[in-house]
Amino acid sequence: PKDNKRKMDETDASSALKVKRAVQKTSDLIVLGLPSKTSNQDLKDYFSTFGEVVMAQVKKDIKTGNAKGFGFIRFTEYETQVKVMSQRHMVEGRWWDCKFPNSKQNADEPLISRKVFVRRLTEDMSADELRQFFSQFGD
Repeated sequence: PKDNKRKMDETDASSALKVKRAVQKTSDLIVLGLPSKTSNQDLKDYFSTFGEVVMAQVKKDIKTGNAKGFGFIRFTEYETQVKVMSQRHMVEGRWWDCKFPNSKQNADEPLISRKVFVRRLTEDMSADELRQFFSQFGD
């Protein structure tokens, strides 16, 4: 009887482990802040330093062929994904942010990120002027 009980415990433990792994499945992550000359290989090379990259795709403008400033990555390991998302990445003088795409969030959850990318600003424009302009659209 004791031998059977041990086997049952091992079976329960392995099935519990399978359930835990199923919950911790990797997902595509969006990478924001990419320079216009970033390639798929550049994206893969950088994030390969954290772990095995299954997919790296930079979204490009059809007319110019330049990157649109964002792309997607997917890792083989859930732990690698968590590690990458937990930090910001300074690459070639620019900050890259990794997070779940908005389409992957639950509809019930409010959007947390309130970043807006603004291009072609003059150097003499101050942060206060930007704040004042965008305050007309809300907090």
